[in-house]
Amino acid sequence: EEKDNNNTNNNDYDDVDVEYDVKALCCDTTCCSVVALSSEYAPLRPCLLWMDARSAAQAAKIMDVAKTHAAKKSPSRSILDAFPELRVNSHGEGPISAEWLLPKAMWIKEREPSVWEDATVICEYQDYINYKLTGKMVASSCNAAVRWHHDGVDVLNKEEDSKDGEKDEDGGRPMKLYEALGMDDLADKLPKETLAMGEVVGGLTEQAAGHLGLPVGTKVVQGGPDAFV
Repeated sequence: EEKDNNNTNNNDYDDVDVEYDVKALCCDTTCCSVVALSSEYAPLRPCLLWMDARSAAQAAKIMDVAKTHAAKKSPSRSILDAFPELRVNSHGEGPISAEWLLPKAMWIKEREPSVWEDATVICEYQDYINYKLTGKMVASSCNAAVRWHHDGVDVLNKEEDSKDGEKDEDGGRPMKLYEALGMDDLADKLPKETLAMGEVVGGLTEQAAGHLGLPVGTKVVQGGPDAFV
């Protein structure tokens, strides 16, 4: 029987003469490749790929604002005294890469305000892929610590609020930096849960399992950026 080479449906694996026993899946992706999602987790615009440098002005603005805020307290005060989260990669001296999530999020908010307003979730496309596989929206602690200015330990071990016993959803996030930049609403749009690499995100949904030709419930474990995985 002649095969239709234009058929892009990959659900039929009956003619593949290979035996395999997949225990789990793990995705690594470029970072930061930023996705804006609706309340139904549908993309609102094409993904901002890691190499998209249109947010260069926003990246420079982060350092300018950080310098200004540090100097307000004391001319001799360093940026790292004011914003220790900027120590990663640039040690508070800059520049911050336009590839990172924060400047890309700022670019969306400034240049595409309607997209920003409609976005319930701002995340890595790795997070989106894991969502499509498992139905669960979670972030990778490696992405968060190395590219999002998060504290990689605190974001995993969010301490309970002693007043009401509820967990602090902003634990480990650079809230002072967000507020200084007018980006405190970004915290509401990031994935609410963060997992370390190797932790189980969830199992394959029926739809994902059917597409991949794997059993429903096959484990999907957390990955990270391609530079580190």
